Amino acid sequence: MVFELKGRKVAVVTGSTDGGAGRSIALALAREGFNIVINNRKDEKTAARVASSVQKYGAKALVVHADITKPKQVEALIRETVNHFGRIDVLVINPGGEWKPCDLIQTDIDSVRKVLDVEIVSVFICCRYVLPVMRKQRSGRIILISMENTDIANVPSWAPYDYILGKSTRIYLARAIGEREKEYGITVNAICPTAFPHITEEEADAMNQHGSKWVERKKPLPQDIAEAVTYLTSEVGRFVTCSVLQIKEVK
Repeated sequence: MVFELKGRKVAVVTGSTDGGAGRSIALALAREGFNIVINNRKDEKTAARVASSVQKYGAKALVVHADITKPKQVEALIRETVNHFGRIDVLVINPGGEWKPCDLIQTDIDSVRKVLDVEIVSVFICCRYVLPVMRKQRSGRIILISMENTDIANVPSWAPYDYILGKSTRIYLARAIGEREKEYGITVNAICPTAFPHITEEEADAMNQHGSKWVERKKPLPQDIAEAVTYLTSEVGRFVTCSVLQIKEVK
């Protein structure tokens, strides 16, 4: 792998899909001067639309389909990114498991394994392949998208066991991995948003430009998560690591 740390920085945004946080994160980072690697499992049409939106901000966009629970696919994602851009400055681990509340005695064990693969195992896999790149660069930002209040003992009784376990583990991993990687100039943090509605492509673009829809919002939206990401990836956030940013509704 060749490392030419010149020009625009590069951000890999996993789970870049319509409506959710991934697309807004990709747009915000493009606005801030990053080239963007857009990742989802196999939705070519969605990825192409996100790429087109990213390019409106003057950024280069690379689409790489990969399931982040599959080591070989993640290895290919990282390799293709480095081969194309020569560097990886930011990795956002965004996809979440399926939300299936149920009584513990009715638990589908295969479903639990799938949720924990997405929420937890994916973090190990992604870090396994991106950390050698970032360590060689002596710099990098890894951001895990979690969920509000999953780092406290008072978990809502209606929440799915596996989903909340996964989100709380992401918080632990942000702290644990961040502590070990700081010697390489790598920061690791978790962003924990409340539940938020999906938005249209037009709304995402307007909010990314901080128009009236952004200023007049009444509740947290995907753009709030995106702006938290831009903070953690900015020069201002250079020394923020092992931290948890909670995004909650304020009445």
